Amino acid sequence: MEDKLEEVIRQYPVQVRGKKRTRGAILLDSDQGMLLLKEYNVSPARIEFEEKLKAHLELQGYSRVDVTRKNRNGEYRTRDNYGNYWVIRQWYTGEECNIRDETAVQRGAAHLGRLHRLLQIPGQKEEAFYQSEGIPQEMERHNREMKRVRSYIRSKKKKNEMEICLLNSFPIFYQQACMAQTLLQDSDYEQLWEDTLRQGRVRHGNYTYHNILFSGEEIITTSFERAEIGIQVVDLYGFLRKVMEKNGWNWELGSQLIAAYQGERPLESREKKLLYILLLYPQKYWKLVNFYYNGRKSWLPAKNLEKLMRIRGQEEERVKFLNEAKKLLF
Repeated sequence: MEDKLEEVIRQYPVQVRGKKRTRGAILLDSDQGMLLLKEYNVSPARIEFEEKLKAHLELQGYSRVDVTRKNRNGEYRTRDNYGNYWVIRQWYTGEECNIRDETAVQRGAAHLGRLHRLLQIPGQKEEAFYQSEGIPQEMERHNREMKRVRSYIRSKKKKNEMEICLLNSFPIFYQQACMAQTLLQDSDYEQLWEDTLRQGRVRHGNYTYHNILFSGEEIITTSFERAEIGIQVVDLYGFLRKVMEKNGWNWELGSQLIAAYQGERPLESREKKLLYILLLYPQKYWKLVNFYYNGRKSWLPAKNLEKLMRIRGQEEERVKFLNEAKKLLF
């Protein structure tokens, strides 16, 4: 492994003084500051798109982004002897956003609003990357999968504790899923999507606390691997849902996050409605159902039953949150 890393590093005009493993990558202490070495097997076009976004941010004064360095051949990707591709990116020191710190997550939400305001690049054509599946299609597919799993469990003569719990939970969560799908069908989602394409709005795609670094008063967003032309409020939904799950669906905190985001980028009425619809959809329950169905039925990790029990235990507070969110967003 060490020889492979050295082989890759030698192809860059950089002197490395030390290495340190981090989540899925290697931190390099170099004569050009902190760098990140990461295996990244994607197409050159994908990297070009990401770097175009970062260059666009830099032109607007968003200077600290994890730009990808080119190797001695002027290429973003570097191939090792095993056929795998690697990239080296500029990196920064800082503290990850503490998801249980109210001030930190409010700063993170406001920063996302600013990022979205800057990430509008009209005129994207063939070289752009678009949302691979529309929200209506994804929601319909997930609902079919939930029904399929319910039918499968019902057909079993012997059911384990996880399966019994999934069946008992199904009515309330599937009802929410169907309600969300109906609201989406009655919304002006298609027009929002068309305007997103026309205006070249970009979403980060993975705006989690892991990818938000605090360096003093400055906030740094990293990891644009899933960035794409897409409806931006989906980023806010993902960030908000994760924070709410970790903080017991605290309504006051949720309203503060939405307000912090809107302080930088006010939401349109149709975006507010979509945000509510996404929050209403029982995404966490669907994930567990999907994991169960596609995993080994003979052995189910105890932690998944614990997760399901936690979801059920939080449902009362989640419903309260949704009721308040509906008043705010509609």
